[in-house]
Amino acid sequence: MPSHLSAPIPTSAAPAPPPPGATPGHLFVLNGRLEALGADAVVISTDSRFSIGDHWRPAAGLGAREDWAGLRPQGWQRGSALPASRQPRPGRQVWFLDAIGATPDEVGRAAARAVEQIARTGSQRLRSTAHAAGRDLPLVAIPVLGTAGGGHDLERGLVIDALLAHLTAAAGEHGVDVALVASSRSDYSALQHRRRAAGRRALPTKELDDQARDLGDRAARGDLALFFGAGVSIAAGLPSWGALLEKLVEAMGLDITPEDLKGLGSLEQAELLQVTLAKRSGRHDEAARRDSQEQLGRQVASTLARDDLRPSLAHCLLAGMRIPEAVTTNYDHLYEEAVAASSGLPADQHDRVISTLPWDPTDAARPWVLKMHGDVDRPATIVLSRSSFVRYDTRWKPVGSLVQSLMMTKHLLVVGASMTDDNLLRFAYEVAGLREELVAAGAPGGPGSEIGTVVHLADDVAFSRLWAGRFDVVVASPPQPDDGAPAREATSHLEEEAEAARRRRAARGLTVFLDTVAMHAERDAPHLLDDRYLPADPDEAALVRRLREDAHAVRQRADVGGDRSAGWRELAEALERFGTAT
Repeated sequence: MPSHLSAPIPTSAAPAPPPPGATPGHLFVLNGRLEALGADAVVISTDSRFSIGDHWRPAAGLGAREDWAGLRPQGWQRGSALPASRQPRPGRQVWFLDAIGATPDEVGRAAARAVEQIARTGSQRLRSTAHAAGRDLPLVAIPVLGTAGGGHDLERGLVIDALLAHLTAAAGEHGVDVALVASSRSDYSALQHRRRAAGRRALPTKELDDQARDLGDRAARGDLALFFGAGVSIAAGLPSWGALLEKLVEAMGLDITPEDLKGLGSLEQAELLQVTLAKRSGRHDEAARRDSQEQLGRQVASTLARDDLRPSLAHCLLAGMRIPEAVTTNYDHLYEEAVAASSGLPADQHDRVISTLPWDPTDAARPWVLKMHGDVDRPATIVLSRSSFVRYDTRWKPVGSLVQSLMMTKHLLVVGASMTDDNLLRFAYEVAGLREELVAAGAPGGPGSEIGTVVHLADDVAFSRLWAGRFDVVVASPPQPDDGAPAREATSHLEEEAEAARRRRAARGLTVFLDTVAMHAERDAPHLLDDRYLPADPDEAALVRRLREDAHAVRQRADVGGDRSAGWRELAEALERFGTAT
């Protein structure tokens, strides 16, 4: 094993608080699994004896035949929060926390202690890892602690209150982002309802908060469809368009230099790769062009097939919203993996919970994602070059019709897409044109009837004016600091670093915005009548107890059978959806 995989993280470093003026961290709430999130550090809960359930193996990156003892930190004792003695995988720190507390509040304090230790131990290394992954602040993933094995399963509501309070404070104080990952939908629902009831506002302006609330309300009532692009997957470690082309050129040994690609549009750049491949074959017919396109598709699939990839924070936030219809220009499976994790399944079992169109059959009981430009499992379908785009309408016209039907019937949330894709632009302009004709003929319309909302990373006045009346443009990130014009002697390297920092800040603003949307989108309440989540208010708690007693009587009536019990059965099932069955 390479030495860098087994080297322990130093634990004796002096405390290193965030630099003055650093961005405060934010507490994100996700529905999923620890292993299905790209994070810089992950916290595994245990006790003073270092007893760990095997269900944490995927999160720790521990193989089926490896022993937990090999990761036990030196000096482990009651109350410890320490890194693993060796790190199973590069780029992701594994930490262990004695999460046992006598009270729910002590569990919350233990979680905050873990965040503090992670932030203070090797903070520079953490930040370097985060920046390399495109994150502005390090991201620490932590599960809902103290419940199943922690002794407070019957006090889940109190544990959740404590975790929200202490982790929010710890993230803000120590300058790291924290993702509280709820594997249970009931825990997730309780977390989101309690956050919403607390009225905390994480966005910089009331206008942004109102926009997030509106999108969340649309998602809750089934009026929202999703369109996401490469910006969501780049945050997971996949290459940008330019970087992808560079990798393709290198992998396929093409005689193309960066200078050759300069001045060409993105589709023409890919077309140059395809033409070069066809020319290398010595053939100049249509079959040669098709072969070269398929070769490019196979190489794209090979380039994106990495075992270390995990869904980004944006993938997981979107998956938690449970939007039934989604469209993407991405080839990867990261969104599908996030959806599987939000359903409690391992990421590689996504085909059990979400359909991939246009190949899979649809089912009214499960969501779907439409792959506009192909899929890594089907390299021949990958759309990359100008010629493949030109042939798109002939080959995939029903796909375009489906996208346009969403534009006509739902509010389309566009995330991580620059609105420069030729096909998406054509679909949008055609739908906008039809809507304008209908309004001119007397159909309802006007302000507030846009096709959808584009969440943009930069405040671009021209972009907003271009789409005014067609898409609502939301700039999710706060105003970027004016770094001023670079000094004459500044190198291009410094300019690139400054631009990378601006992109990281903008991308983080997007995730904070999506976290607020997800909070408002969660209106299911499977925790509401579950007495493990009893509210602190004594009148509400008494009401929950009375309703649980009534639900038991209703279920007895429903179980009698026959036509007379049909209505009681529906009522019993409705109450059970709010948690009376537990």
